[in-house]
Amino acid sequence: MALKPDSREQTHSERDEYFISMTDMMVGMIFLFIIMLMFFALKFETATRKTEAMVKSFESSEEVRDAILSKIKQDMASRGYVVLVNPIRGALSLPENLLFDRGRSELAPQGVAAMGELGQVLYADLLCYTGTGLSQSDQSCTPNSQAIEAVLIEGHTDSDGDFNANWDLSVKRSFATYRSLIAASPQLDHLINKEGQPLLSIAGFGRQRPIAPNDSIENKARNRRVDIRLIMLPPKSSEIGAHP
Repeated sequence: MALKPDSREQTHSERDEYFISMTDMMVGMIFLFIIMLMFFALKFETATRKTEAMVKSFESSEEVRDAILSKIKQDMASRGYVVLVNPIRGALSLPENLLFDRGRSELAPQGVAAMGELGQVLYADLLCYTGTGLSQSDQSCTPNSQAIEAVLIEGHTDSDGDFNANWDLSVKRSFATYRSLIAASPQLDHLINKEGQPLLSIAGFGRQRPIAPNDSIENKARNRRVDIRLIMLPPKSSEIGAHP
């Protein structure tokens, strides 16, 4: 009589095969999880590096802007003019008494003379950070990822007087300053940024952007000013990290 296989042994064998299959599946899932973890870790590291490079690029733009403003200040000092630099706003600050008589929108004689000197200084010191300078064939400008997007000539007043009158005065002063700069240095009007757009523009803010509280004669005098503010063009993602 033929012997029947022991059902207990068969059940035990099936159980072993089941556990072996489950073990293989778990090992495969763990392996897949490790691969995914490595993938996301690599992506995170790449994103972190790009972020760090972008932060350094913006910091570098601020450093370049500050260096340009310092150079303009030094060059004006060598010509006998004292101008101020506001590093927080990235601007060259020209006090009212350098340019205008109180409450007037026409440049005073000393203002015309000062803008004659500043026009020449601006062209020399800004050229290599513009699309105009970087496209010159004489190679006088070293290519770099830092460039100026715009130069804003901004008029500001104190809080005395009518709000609308102050705003109108600030706009007229910024335009008068622009016209005087261009008259002294016509090539300034031909400067463009990397996008081919004109570099110079004007704005008037009236009393709205003081640099000191309007609570004293001295502070009000500080607020009556014309700022020449440099706006840097952020490098494109393809340029970040391309230059040391």
